Amino acid sequence: MNVLTRIRMGEGLSDGERALAQALLADPERALGESAKQLARRAHVSQATVYRLCEKLGCSGLSDLRVRIASALPAFRGERAGVDVNFPVRAGQGGREVMGAIERDLAQTLAATANVLDPCELDRAAALVLSADRVFVLATAGNVAFAQNFRFQMAEIGRVVVVPVDEYEQRLVASSAGEGDVVILVSFGGRGFVAPSAAELLSRRGVPVVLVASAGATPLDHLAEVKLALSPQEDHVRKVSPFATGASLLYVLDALFARVFVEDFDT
Repeated sequence: MNVLTRIRMGEGLSDGERALAQALLADPERALGESAKQLARRAHVSQATVYRLCEKLGCSGLSDLRVRIASALPAFRGERAGVDVNFPVRAGQGGREVMGAIERDLAQTLAATANVLDPCELDRAAALVLSADRVFVLATAGNVAFAQNFRFQMAEIGRVVVVPVDEYEQRLVASSAGEGDVVILVSFGGRGFVAPSAAELLSRRGVPVVLVASAGATPLDHLAEVKLALSPQEDHVRKVSPFATGASLLYVLDALFARVFVEDFDT
């Protein structure tokens, strides 16, 4: 995950570390030339807080953090393009304005997804899919269409993926899948009427779960063997339409398909 995106999400940080995170995000370029003392003074925290944040971010020290921030800046700027992903369009806009708004929304969403999707987790998910006896995708509502598209893609390279749509069939998969199978569970916030119970049951049965969910913490994270993160920018309820969620999910499933495909790519 992009280190600046991780800092912005702020999961697991103390109040002092959050204050430091806000100072870093307010002017990340400035932080590249600051000492621990200067950075601590600007954020009104102790120098020890600086080093604790470095440790939580998996950095060996402030120098390592500065290197990671420098490399993360271009991608992070793309993620922070200033588009309101919940309301990218406004009343009275014409066709040209709507097209431009959606284009900017999608560009920002793809950048945000790239910043949270861990390539190592993508490798692990692909390995599970490649070695599985059977692959199932459990998704609900509008996400089913994206799951079906993934099924079609996989069928084109001779790999069978089952996407049950009916709730009864989904629960049947959760109760009958075995250790040699893999279940890709799509649930943005770990909610829904099937996802929590299915994840619990699959975990108890030792069935590997590839969770496709928001990069933010969800109730299902601890039940998944692999998590493929979606952009967390869009609100679950208050929005025009799930433009960003749909684009993010398509990105992730396309990336998973492509990662599987390159293993069998015959030039």
